[in-house]
Amino acid sequence: MDVQSPSLTFPTAFCCNCGDTNCANEIQDTRVTRFFAIFGTETTFHLPVPICAACRRSTRRRPAGFFVRLLVLAITVAAFFLVSLWIAKSTTSPPWIADNLFVISLVLGAIVTVVFYRFRRAKPPKTSFYQPVRIKQADVRIGGVMDGPGQVAYMKLAFTNPDYLNVFANANRDAIKTGHLAVVKA
Repeated sequence: MDVQSPSLTFPTAFCCNCGDTNCANEIQDTRVTRFFAIFGTETTFHLPVPICAACRRSTRRRPAGFFVRLLVLAITVAAFFLVSLWIAKSTTSPPWIADNLFVISLVLGAIVTVVFYRFRRAKPPKTSFYQPVRIKQADVRIGGVMDGPGQVAYMKLAFTNPDYLNVFANANRDAIKTGHLAVVKA
């Protein structure tokens, strides 16, 4: 479901990721996914965030969640295990290696996964490699199927840049006081 962002003010004084003053508003498609057993629902919010040219690509990268990181780990472990099985069949190796192929694959897969996500860290002055504005919680009310898009009753936004968090909180003080909006550091 696509939901238009509620009437929030995103100040354009500086980039919400790195703080550069040469920025422009760009629509960031921010998704909130909820899982119910094996099914999931996804709600997309279109947030007009101020972003500079150097940080523009970060608005398209969703931060990896726990299950995505677990999937990356599983794929790397499986790849190392299959390669090590192939190597063990084609060459002679010490018996302790043949007995511990899975453990060796698990350790190598964990190391590669950690290194992979370390390279995906932001390099200063950027505060995030991923989306700089994130939705931690959203309560969307839907009146009916034919009523059109849903209405946002409550939204909790997280910012990677603490300076932009303060500017945003000051610009949206009324929405925060009424309880329709909350802001936190990501």
